[in-house]
Amino acid sequence: MIDDEQAREQAQAALHQAPLLGDPLLAPWRAASLGQPVLVLDVWRRPSYWLVPVLLEGRAAGFVRVLEDGRVGAVGALYRDPTRLADSPAVVTGIDAPTAARRAVAHVWPEQGETAADPVFVHDGPPGREAWLIEVSRGGQAVRWVFVTPAFVYDRPAGQPRDEARE
Repeated sequence: MIDDEQAREQAQAALHQAPLLGDPLLAPWRAASLGQPVLVLDVWRRPSYWLVPVLLEGRAAGFVRVLEDGRVGAVGALYRDPTRLADSPAVVTGIDAPTAARRAVAHVWPEQGETAADPVFVHDGPPGREAWLIEVSRGGQAVRWVFVTPAFVYDRPAGQPRDEARE
């Protein structure tokens, strides 16, 4: 697994690719800087890849996904209109960990002895299916995984792999 500095270097190289700079959606990126890479774990909490924020006007306007071997897996904008960069999220994860924890509260039942762990940023399935994972325990045993994204919250029994047939 490469480290955060190597991920940042790969992301920087990707930003200078001619095809990217010619894309009208990404035209503002000529003035972009890179933020601190975010390590994305798998649901078993093993390091998987890096998400490097592309910063414009103090917002996370986009990302470069750098895989564990250093290859760039994806580059994407987090806005729909390059003239409205203020609509971009504040962080590359879409929401921050404290916000994810607050949104998960409705899925935790303290009256039944449940407690929630701190959020960790994971991909639930293939790279790109990113969410904050909050593990809910009862009596010291993990009972449920709560996944929080900027758009919605979902859960399933702890340790149960994602069932693609149900989606």
